[in-house]
Amino acid sequence: MLEAASVIESAGYELHFAWDNLEQISKLTNLLDIKLKNPQLDTSIMPLYSQGSPLAMFKATREYDLVLYLSDGSIPLLGAKANIIHMQVPFHNVGGGKFATQLKLKRVNRIIVNSNFTKSVIDQEYRTNSLVIYPPVTPIKTRAKEKLILSVGRFEPTVNIKKQDILIQAFAKLSPLLDGWRLALAGGSSDDTWLAKLQESAGDLPIDFYPNLSYSDLSELYGKASIFWHGAGYQVDQNKNPDLVEHFGITTAEAITAGCVPLVIPKGGQNEVVSDQGLHWYSLDNLVELTTKVVASLLSYQNIASQMDVKRFSKKHFGKNLIELIS
Repeated sequence: MLEAASVIESAGYELHFAWDNLEQISKLTNLLDIKLKNPQLDTSIMPLYSQGSPLAMFKATREYDLVLYLSDGSIPLLGAKANIIHMQVPFHNVGGGKFATQLKLKRVNRIIVNSNFTKSVIDQEYRTNSLVIYPPVTPIKTRAKEKLILSVGRFEPTVNIKKQDILIQAFAKLSPLLDGWRLALAGGSSDDTWLAKLQESAGDLPIDFYPNLSYSDLSELYGKASIFWHGAGYQVDQNKNPDLVEHFGITTAEAITAGCVPLVIPKGGQNEVVSDQGLHWYSLDNLVELTTKVVASLLSYQNIASQMDVKRFSKKHFGKNLIELIS
């Protein structure tokens, strides 16, 4: 959303955030190196998110030429001249076809989503034709590669859990087979209890935990890693629970730009990022076997990864697609 704000501002719009402070926004833009010239604050809108007053939201947004709204699955009644809703979660069974929801959608010019997988769920739920705009992925510099497997994802037992516990189990089987290799688990953490459980389960294995790294330090890890593991969606039926698989997979795309060989669960948006079936895994034993195979022929697999099309996830493509939408 901050990248989208930057693009919109560059198109000549005066930028207002419907948030309660600019400090948090400034902190995030600095962390992620996103450029905003003159962001302003509209504190009148944020309290309306949970008030359940469509008319109040309509009046509060009436003065704007454009509203870009990140949805939690609900549809607000927006009053701007142009209204775009972004859904980055494949919401389902949330009443998208109800009369009131469909009525509010008449004020929405377009729903945008982050992958074709998300689109397939959203279009069915809301009876719409959403537009896929892939999130912008910043290329990461490749460094001298080490005997390092990396996985990046939130250390939280959330709905879209990243399955670090499963990856630890896989590495426990793999570690005796690969001399000198380490597993690095990185990601944001707001739940020390969950992180502590993961650390306890890792025991004396050569596993390093990196919670809440700066972007520059995380980029360095990406650059050094030879292999990237992603476990979201493991043992999940994506037809019944599309929210429990990876909706796009921005960390996987980042890893590819950094020269990592990605090994992923082929569900959700991950199929769009990594279409090569030879890089898909389905079980713990399968992941162990596949990783051993990759290590034995690392250069060949690195060549395969280097040919993956990640330019379609670039900031340039993101900006172009967004500008075309709002023009």
